[in-house]
Amino acid sequence: MKAVASSPKAPTPLGFTVLRVPFFLEPGYPKDEEFEESNHDRLVRKWGGKAEFEAQKRRHQLKERGQEVGIKHFKLDRTASNTFASHRLVQWVTKQHGINKAEALYNELNFRHFEEGSKLNNRRLLCDAVAKVGLDPKAAEQFLLGDEGTQEILNAQRVLQAMNINSIPTFIIGGKFVTSGAAHARELEQVFRQIESTGDGAEQSLFAEALGIPATVMQETMVF
Repeated sequence: MKAVASSPKAPTPLGFTVLRVPFFLEPGYPKDEEFEESNHDRLVRKWGGKAEFEAQKRRHQLKERGQEVGIKHFKLDRTASNTFASHRLVQWVTKQHGINKAEALYNELNFRHFEEGSKLNNRRLLCDAVAKVGLDPKAAEQFLLGDEGTQEILNAQRVLQAMNINSIPTFIIGGKFVTSGAAHARELEQVFRQIESTGDGAEQSLFAEALGIPATVMQETMVF
């Protein structure tokens, strides 16, 4: 996105709005803060044994691809947990403070989970992450103690199911371009350049209504 926005090949540069859609790798995990599982154990169980897991790791090459974009240490044996609270929090920040603050929070949570290995159902961690991006941790804690935003996340799950999306990452661009799997940056840039060349834009979102995202938020563009 940054490459396309900063080096336009059309008279009007593209602006980008990113809406993170909740997806649950382990929807059956208990929601309580005490529950956790080693991510290594989770993946061995998911793929049916150590040999199958090692084969998947070689195919996906997540560590190597992470290093390409500056992730020096991708912690394999991080702590896995239910992620419902973190998804609710990201959506709340999106509605209250816009996509740029939400993206900053999302990046902070990714760092704490994927690089430091922390689990994402810890309320103190979530509130600390909110403070780190310049927002009120007390307001975040009050939000997390309730159930606001739960129905919207359930609505988004129904949209995902109707689209037969059952894995991540999946990129849905402008409501019509769908790129599944761990797409390389150059593949996404090709899609963006295609949109740029037509001059028509790709302004639709399949999830804004389900998640209750205001139109004013969807009009905000990313600051790189």
